[in-house]
Amino acid sequence: MILPAAALAVALAAADTGSVRIGTLVTDRQGRPVQGLTSRDFELKEDGIVQKIDAVEARRPDKRRLAILLDEFHVDPADTARVRDAITAFVDARLREGDLAFVLRPMDPLTSIRLTSDRDELRRAIAQFEGRKGVYEPRTPLEAETLGTAPTLVEAGRAQVVLSALRALTAQLGSVQGRSAVLFVSEGFELAAHRSTIRGLPDASIVERFANRYDVPIYAFDPRVPAPAAAGGGSPLLAGLVSQTGGTISRGTDLAGDVAHAVDELDAGYTVVYTSSHGNDGRYHPVQITLTRRQADARTRAGYVSPPSEDVRKAMAALMDDRPRPPPRTLRHSSLLSLWSGVTGMNGATARVAVTWEPAPLSHAAARVTLKATTPDGKVLYEGTLSPVRAGSAGPGALAEFTAAPGRVQLDMTVFGVTGQKLDTDARDLDIPSQRDATPLLLPPIMLATGSAREFRDVAVDEKAPPIPAREFRRTERLLIRVPAYSAGTPLPVSARLLNRVGQTMKDLDVVPGVGGVTQFDLPLAPLAPGEYFLQFNVEGPTGPVSQRVAFKITG
Repeated sequence: MILPAAALAVALAAADTGSVRIGTLVTDRQGRPVQGLTSRDFELKEDGIVQKIDAVEARRPDKRRLAILLDEFHVDPADTARVRDAITAFVDARLREGDLAFVLRPMDPLTSIRLTSDRDELRRAIAQFEGRKGVYEPRTPLEAETLGTAPTLVEAGRAQVVLSALRALTAQLGSVQGRSAVLFVSEGFELAAHRSTIRGLPDASIVERFANRYDVPIYAFDPRVPAPAAAGGGSPLLAGLVSQTGGTISRGTDLAGDVAHAVDELDAGYTVVYTSSHGNDGRYHPVQITLTRRQADARTRAGYVSPPSEDVRKAMAALMDDRPRPPPRTLRHSSLLSLWSGVTGMNGATARVAVTWEPAPLSHAAARVTLKATTPDGKVLYEGTLSPVRAGSAGPGALAEFTAAPGRVQLDMTVFGVTGQKLDTDARDLDIPSQRDATPLLLPPIMLATGSAREFRDVAVDEKAPPIPAREFRRTERLLIRVPAYSAGTPLPVSARLLNRVGQTMKDLDVVPGVGGVTQFDLPLAPLAPGEYFLQFNVEGPTGPVSQRVAFKITG
């Protein structure tokens, strides 16, 4: 994601000052703010090591920048009126002059985000909210295309959309001046169950890192009445988001009051200032702030991302302009298929690209996919229908192949079942590398599984043999592994080793005569025990070897 110029300016300013500023709210046992504290009252640890505090500043009321995310996917329809009334009451009574806000629902385009002081505009956005928990009928063609219609897929897709919105909102708020917060109205959802059904789902920890990077706390509000018990009926997802970002979670009948109380916290507390010993390493560092006064508690974000290095700063500065850019592309990895896409060879300034797929493990619903490959400016590189590679590797229809120039290729797929019904969609990007002078270009390996000596011989001379997406194999299979590598357009020889799960060398792989100048290797799996292994590939370059390591598994 490309950040707005203002966000880059903030990052560069942080790099120039070299200091870290961590906001913290201090309350007594009754939840009342504690005032009059100094640096002697705080202890700060970074990466578990106590740091010297340079200053402690009491926070004063400032401009507030608020993102209100109304998660209609995870709010019961019966609570629609309560949520509308409470958020409208907050906007009418508690937003003050100078505050800016925007209201977002999960399926609203992120490109429409615009902070505003227009209360009528906020009220109109709130009025469009409608709880849809348990209601899976799509409202728009875009929603049907993005989320599908099967309840399991819809739930997984909804989780992805909500987490993606939270991640984008924290970055957006980090680009503006003033104290910011995300106000997240949701019952929450069980993330662990979705991870097993959809690949590429944004992890909650990614949202937390973005919020901490831009110092944007997330406040969550569960609108259910009666409120669920904090331990039994509450959402672990919501609890984790607020604890890691310095916000709170509220449950109960006074939704408007809870929102107002959370926003008022932005005016209170302290800013603890210190100089990190890590310098500008651009990495995330956990921070813990405690009070030497035992009767008080400190609440803060879980860490921060240090300023970028000089090289990164130069690259960021080059982006600090207001050139119009196309809206971000929404990516989606379907849980029904495993995909392989990559470069199988280079020819001058263009690359030969291949795409194959097979049903995902434990899922056999997908029978065929339609694929459209385009450049970002809309040029169509390929359009057609693909059968699964394992089911038809020796026949037509299992391989999509086309040429592409260096840059990004957009792959958009629709998944169909055995009776022709549409099951899901998939959208992902593939970056085509360029060949630069004599620097070695070592491309990802192409794995081909064979079941007999004759099949191995046939595949070894077939330049168009379709790669397989799987990285799990049976001991009865024999792998042919192709590894394209180039320098200034000329193919390079590659060496390969088999490593055990702890990285120790087991053997060097035997080279098989290649096709198109691409080195290929023979790896019979019968002598190997079931378990996890690595393949390490090396190519020599003018400044030293270039290597890559690929994991795979033998199942039995």
